[in-house]
Amino acid sequence: MDTRQINETYAQIAAELIKTEDALKYIAESGVTIVYLSSEHEKKQDGKAVLGQCEKIQEKYKWAMPADFTITLFEPNIRGLTDEQIRTVLFHELLHVGIKPDGDDRFYCVPHDIEDFKLIIDRYGLDWAKPKDVFDVDVTDIEDI
Repeated sequence: MDTRQINETYAQIAAELIKTEDALKYIAESGVTIVYLSSEHEKKQDGKAVLGQCEKIQEKYKWAMPADFTITLFEPNIRGLTDEQIRTVLFHELLHVGIKPDGDDRFYCVPHDIEDFKLIIDRYGLDWAKPKDVFDVDVTDIEDI
């Protein structure tokens, strides 16, 4: 069972990102409502761990979740990530928040432009989400004993 809890720490990190990242300025100006959640569910898709997920709240569920989007981070899958990597996961998920200027269906989830967002890869590299090892040793530096 996937039980999710509101996570104020993620909300604070996201608020700072929205305020400081030019690529997210449109969110601050839109009036969109986002709820930030954490889950103990070990979510996988196509055999890969899912770090986070942005979902648009369907109109029929707004009575239970009065928001336009939820952003969930899956705790078992982000354990071992640094604070900066978790910040990047939130940045990535915020890039999924799509807002049209007007109309009935104003909000939507933005798909990836490649496997990830080009902006994330350009800034943080392809392997940005890999956990940092406790012993970060280059085996080529070890001499035979």
